[in-house]
Amino acid sequence: MGGKPLIHLVRAIPWRRVLWTIGWVSWSLTLGLLMVALVAWPIDDGASQAWQIGQAAPQTIFAPYELHYPSAVLTEQAREAAAARVAPIYTGPDPRIARQQVEKLRQSLEAIGQLRGETLPLEEKARRLEQMIRDPRLSPEQRLRLLTVDSSRWELITSEALRLLDQIMREPIREDEIFAVLRGLPRQVTARLTEEEASLVVRLVTPLIVPNSVLDAEATEAARRRAREAVPPQIRHIRAGEAIIRQGDILDALALEALQQYGLIAPATPGHLPIARGTIAGLGVIGLLLVLQRLVPEVQERPRRPLALLGLFLLFTLSARLITVFAPEWIWAFPTAALGMLMATGLGTVPALLLSAIWSLWFGLIADRTPAFLAASLLANWLTILMLHRLERFQTLLVAGLSAGTVTGLIGIAATVESGSFSPLRMLITGGMGLLAGALSVTITLIGFIMLGTLFDVTTPLHLLELARPTHPLLRQLMVRAPGTYHHTLMVANLAEQAALRIGADPLLARVGALYHDIGKMVRPYLFVENQTNGDNPHEQMDPYASAQAILRHVEDGLALARRYHLPRRVRAFIQEHHGTLCVTIPYHRAVQEAGDPEKVDRAAFCYRGPRPRSKETAIVMLADGCEAAVRAARPKDPQELAQILERVFQERIRSGQLDEAPLTMQDLQGIREAFLQVFQGMFHPRLMYPETSSH
Repeated sequence: MGGKPLIHLVRAIPWRRVLWTIGWVSWSLTLGLLMVALVAWPIDDGASQAWQIGQAAPQTIFAPYELHYPSAVLTEQAREAAAARVAPIYTGPDPRIARQQVEKLRQSLEAIGQLRGETLPLEEKARRLEQMIRDPRLSPEQRLRLLTVDSSRWELITSEALRLLDQIMREPIREDEIFAVLRGLPRQVTARLTEEEASLVVRLVTPLIVPNSVLDAEATEAARRRAREAVPPQIRHIRAGEAIIRQGDILDALALEALQQYGLIAPATPGHLPIARGTIAGLGVIGLLLVLQRLVPEVQERPRRPLALLGLFLLFTLSARLITVFAPEWIWAFPTAALGMLMATGLGTVPALLLSAIWSLWFGLIADRTPAFLAASLLANWLTILMLHRLERFQTLLVAGLSAGTVTGLIGIAATVESGSFSPLRMLITGGMGLLAGALSVTITLIGFIMLGTLFDVTTPLHLLELARPTHPLLRQLMVRAPGTYHHTLMVANLAEQAALRIGADPLLARVGALYHDIGKMVRPYLFVENQTNGDNPHEQMDPYASAQAILRHVEDGLALARRYHLPRRVRAFIQEHHGTLCVTIPYHRAVQEAGDPEKVDRAAFCYRGPRPRSKETAIVMLADGCEAAVRAARPKDPQELAQILERVFQERIRSGQLDEAPLTMQDLQGIREAFLQVFQGMFHPRLMYPETSSH
């Protein structure tokens, strides 16, 4: 007994929902991680490792076209040369050093003067003088001369030594100029002294001459910085066919820069770049899943569609990564706008705009991390998405592709000019690649429309245009086998299309859905009043229940035909939902009359199985179908009677709850009513009575 509640609990778990959630999360994580890896991790084919500065070039490379570009290498070399030409800047002579050295000389001379005045033997004075002045360049004879020269000449020597030192120290003296200053000292001694006395002055002054001007590092660096800034960017000119580097030559920075400018090799990837890219790409994946979850209700009901779109993202990301590795010079020809076109078809305008912004960010990261590729992808996608909001003609797709190509080409040319590559040939090539990207986007979109419609049951505008052609086999059969129903569907299609335009729904989908909503009637066309031309009504001889089942069966017959002819799911929805859960009233009232009591009649046997309309377009077709039948039966004589009939049909559908699941507002219903009234008034306008003409 204890195990039964557990069994019931296990059976109560919505396993289908659980498995769907697990599968959805697993696929989402797998595809998301793959996309993050493609955006974040640089794919290196090994070619860049062969081109390293200081290594021998593996092959000779010639310039494919003429190129002018601002060379960072040449500019840096020119700026370094300009800075090297700036002479070092030294401070002015420090007067404190001059006063300090002159004071030292004065003290030394005063000490010598005192020693001269002492009453000591000459040998003792000489010994003390040697201890006082430890200059090895002062010979013993010169020391004796300092002690024995008479007082008048001594005064002249001291004054000249002080004057000479003061004069020398007033001028700037750098460390590297000491030798030159000392060598010029003898020439600056006054001529009043003898040769021997002048030599004594030089010997006294020489030890006290020191540097008084030092290097001003800040001023020197500022001058060199100004010299660097004054050098403009250096433009390098490379002629077409010129050898950029020859096989075996040592690769230097200038040749490597030229190869990168031509896109022949990729620049080295910084080590931190994959982490930054991975973070941005991961946030993009989260945003992508949130947009699908919040703005695309089909995620819950039909998981194949969002998974197909995730796979589409993965395919485009992989393609962009591969082209940057194996053919980077063709990056401007990448058909990025095709993704926006396909997303607009599969998801709608608003989700497509948001998702294309995420993809454009990834494309900018994959291409070369510059804003040009991001801007080109974003503008091309948004332009095409907005242009395809109402895709009702094939020419619209062509114009959208041409516009995307033009935008891509113009941004590519602007990026080429901004980079300094002023070659007309290169700008022409870039512009041509942009136009090629537009053409490829249209081609890929057409192929994608076929694949999405076939593999994932995505209703594309081109598929709807094909279904709207009167030569479609189902419509041709309907016209031949049930002409009254065919003309009814044409009228309903006109009503639905105008109403959809009025409230901002999809007019093409509404028209196509209206054309096929009653195709089941051609299986037994004689059972429906619009196809009964001789006045015979088979329902008068039928049991009410059989009569009701015969009428109700046209929905199942229509679905069977739709599946046989591979009509898309969104078109099949019109067949199921255009009657909702309404009841066929005439057989029901007959059954009530025959039974004599409504309680004895199974009302469910007289009602459609539904579901009720769940989109604006199917709700519009329900209202158009009911209004057309009511107006055709009543044949109103004036606009007031026509408006009353329409109001009655609208109120019946609202009161019975048929519009409860449709995303329609009261303002939408008013717009639908006004559109119907306008179309019907065009049909029942008054006509002039022409006078009869005589036969003779």
